[in-house]
Amino acid sequence: MKFKLTLKSFSFLVSFAFLSVSAFGQQMTPPQQPVQDDFSDSEIETFVQINKEIMPVQEKVQQNMVKTIQENGMEVPRFQELAQAQSAGSLKEVTEDLEEIEKFNKIGQEVMKLQQNMQGEVQGIIEKSNMPAEKFDAIYMAYNTSPKVKEKVDKLLQQDQ
Repeated sequence: MKFKLTLKSFSFLVSFAFLSVSAFGQQMTPPQQPVQDDFSDSEIETFVQINKEIMPVQEKVQQNMVKTIQENGMEVPRFQELAQAQSAGSLKEVTEDLEEIEKFNKIGQEVMKLQQNMQGEVQGIIEKSNMPAEKFDAIYMAYNTSPKVKEKVDKLLQQDQ
């Protein structure tokens, strides 16, 4: 089964994959120097291929997260609203309903388990590719900051469509 990778979904996927890789405990500090943008064509090709392999994993987990949220009696937009509020430290400002907070926390724990499992799969895909996670991170950063790298990645994506 061949799937098409749109630029929008690729951008989301790259962000998602980067966050997954970074979540393994790597400390990402803001670059003190210009972002590297002199990657070889083969490194860029490997980066794109990794993301193509990650996409079905991410889609499956995303579907499972939605299912988990809904099966536990909450709508996805409300869960997202509560998650953003919790992240900002303002959960009590969004809801004072203790039952809703309890439900949100229960769902959140289940969603975190799904994410952790996915992170393991993503890490395995990256390791299988023989591209160091640090190189993957560097290309991701360059994709978001360097028009040169973005153009190369986007060109490869357009060739596959």
